[in-house]
Amino acid sequence: MTRLAKPCILAGSCPGDLGETEVLWFGEAKCVSKASAIVKLFGALEAAMVHINLAAVKSDGRIRRVLWLALWVLQYAGFYMSTGDRRFLDKALNALNKAVKLVYSMASDSPLGWVVCLDEVCAYINAARAWVRWTERRLAQVDKGREVIMLLNHIGNVLFELMRTRGHVVLTKNGAVRYIPAPRRDDAY
Repeated sequence: MTRLAKPCILAGSCPGDLGETEVLWFGEAKCVSKASAIVKLFGALEAAMVHINLAAVKSDGRIRRVLWLALWVLQYAGFYMSTGDRRFLDKALNALNKAVKLVYSMASDSPLGWVVCLDEVCAYINAARAWVRWTERRLAQVDKGREVIMLLNHIGNVLFELMRTRGHVVLTKNGAVRYIPAPRRDDAY
């Protein structure tokens, strides 16, 4: 039997139509304005996850694996901030450690500097990275969850390292350098 997840649309009136919403924040149900810092944080987190998901779908091999791990870090971080259950934070840290180890094995020999993407996958990863950074900044504005800032910061760094494995231009103090990685046999993972 089919059914709508949001049957209120048939009635023409849904919760939240007046600008309020319910959130679960560290195990406490709250009715808050959609303009609240908590709602903006969860909105940024959702956008970051959507962009990582898109990058993962467009990628393959080890890059895809790292992106799926990054997605789970954010998912577990969201579960932790909703419930306050430390087990979710531990799962996020575990997934982060796996992502860091894998991205380290893929480290680029590209010069260090500002990265401007030359391919679609790099650009998708960069968009995801920007949303992770935005989520990090939103989290800094709320009263709880500071321990998640480290996760977001590290995932942003992991995404930057992934960008460096793709074709890009590096802007350095000596000018722009084009970097095209050589194909690697182990990228099929």
